[in-house]
Amino acid sequence: MPSPEISKRVLDAKLEACRFAFLKLSAVKTTKMKSYKQLRTLLMLKEISRRGADRDFLKDSENSVTRILCSVLKQVVSNADRSLKSLRGFHYETLDEQEKQHVNRMISSVQGMCSRKYEPETVDHHLDDMTEPMEMEIYLGNGDDSFSDIVLEPITWPLESQLTPEWVESLTGLLNQFTWKNSVPSEFPSTLPFSVAVSLVDCAAQILDKEPNCVRISCCGDSSRVVVVGDLHGQFHDLLKIFDQSGRPSESQWFVFNGNYIGRGGSWSLEVFLVLLAWKILMPERVFLLRGSSETRVSAEELGFLKETCDRYGDQGQVLYSKCIDCFGMLPLASVVADSVYTTHGGLFQSSEVHEDSAPLLLGSLEELEKVERRQVGENVTLDHVLWSCPWMADGLSESNYKGLLWGADCTESFLKQSNLKVIIRSHEGPDARSDREDMGNMLCGYSVDHEVESGKLYTIFSASNLSQGSRNYENEGSYAVLEPPSFTEPKFVSYTVENVPRSLHQNISVGSSAQQEIMWENRSAHGFASMGISNPPSWTVSLPSEPSQILQLQEPSQVFEGLPLPNTIEEPHKSNYDYLFRLISALKQEVQIRDTREKELMDHLTKTKATLEVISQMSSSL
Repeated sequence: MPSPEISKRVLDAKLEACRFAFLKLSAVKTTKMKSYKQLRTLLMLKEISRRGADRDFLKDSENSVTRILCSVLKQVVSNADRSLKSLRGFHYETLDEQEKQHVNRMISSVQGMCSRKYEPETVDHHLDDMTEPMEMEIYLGNGDDSFSDIVLEPITWPLESQLTPEWVESLTGLLNQFTWKNSVPSEFPSTLPFSVAVSLVDCAAQILDKEPNCVRISCCGDSSRVVVVGDLHGQFHDLLKIFDQSGRPSESQWFVFNGNYIGRGGSWSLEVFLVLLAWKILMPERVFLLRGSSETRVSAEELGFLKETCDRYGDQGQVLYSKCIDCFGMLPLASVVADSVYTTHGGLFQSSEVHEDSAPLLLGSLEELEKVERRQVGENVTLDHVLWSCPWMADGLSESNYKGLLWGADCTESFLKQSNLKVIIRSHEGPDARSDREDMGNMLCGYSVDHEVESGKLYTIFSASNLSQGSRNYENEGSYAVLEPPSFTEPKFVSYTVENVPRSLHQNISVGSSAQQEIMWENRSAHGFASMGISNPPSWTVSLPSEPSQILQLQEPSQVFEGLPLPNTIEEPHKSNYDYLFRLISALKQEVQIRDTREKELMDHLTKTKATLEVISQMSSSL
């Protein structure tokens, strides 16, 4: 039988190991979990370590719980050892001083982890270091593992439509797991039945329909926070990242989403929209969903949202799609936070007051915004302005080349002053839209300050990180804004990047999607050209003069030129052919921009390489 001194030392070591494990396990981000089994394992280990740290629980050295816990701790130390070896093998020559200091801090932190092999005296001195999440094998989301064997049980609609936080978290977790499961879209109803999806849209629509065009958010508590989120473009894992970093909606934390939940085909637009609707149903006074330029029938169809819903639900997809379109029309257009901050998707709008055609455009007011019929189908000028307008550097209010307006800093000042506001936070533009606007912020960090005037500031915020358009990835950060008391007028922007995401459903089933795209457009337009006697219509495939054997396949454009107004009397197939040509021109412009960017990047790289070689040559000659 071991001596009392040894037994006490072993017990103390185990208790401190429990304390250490509980802190590490508490830092694990459950939103990255892909299966219930792993989530249950994490929660079990966390409870074991908590009980072990709080009570005299581990006196029996043969306790199976102890063995489980020690196995986890050994895994922690083993991962730390591997990380330390990798860090020590790092080449420091290319780093600046700040980067070297960062790596050195990482090495020190990992060294401390490697030395904590159940030694109590080492744990106490490093408690401050234990709050940072650490990658362990229990972490998920590296995108390399296959989870095709995971069976996801379908979620059921709660009795009396009473959603709970646990139900919403279960919905979010199931949808997250489905994105990692490498499933085909038709398997989606086995996770989220059609009836549940329809119930979410119907219940949320009833709540949204009762809200005004501009919702007022009154929050005055010392612990109150308002999180403002920009365009998500169907990037479900960016939404999870935001919730993971900022926390969920609560009695003291409001969320305002500025629209554009829908992304281009192949994204997780349906998952994003349904999860946000679930939060809206659960906490209608804490979650506010505004309408974006993507939340219209025309935009949704162009972005592939109809195809996305039909891929998932077959013939029933059209029913769900129509319900979502109706729900889009009920989304409010703007919010005012703490009587100081105005948020909307696009921006400012023209006054509806009648004036002479030759007179300059007049700026609209919040009072006029409240009178807009946002559910109206068809032409709605004010609605178009709210969803599509953009700021620019020149003064004045003028029509743009699309549906919105362009407004200058003087208009920002007028709007803030007449509305007694201090800040405007809008969205609508990401790095793709700003790539052609050198006078404006490039949005690569997820936000920009566009106007600074006497009465306040205008910000643009974008929340979809690593945005891809066509074959280009902008490698941008996403961002969200946090408004806090006492004034709520100095937003803190939190930027982030979601690096590892699963392959989208579109990628899983689509081979040669460009060819499918061309077939689609040929089906819509080729017969129209043929009926006009044109046997060789313009094509989405282009032979390159430099290499005739190589065929360039144009990609669907992210933005389409708007052509000249057509007479009301124009008939098919002329109208379809006209639309086809402008879409093709937009695709050509996009390809030219992509190639120009690549050429500039290559020239920059060659210039840097040349400079490096010259330095090496000079050093060699001096030896």
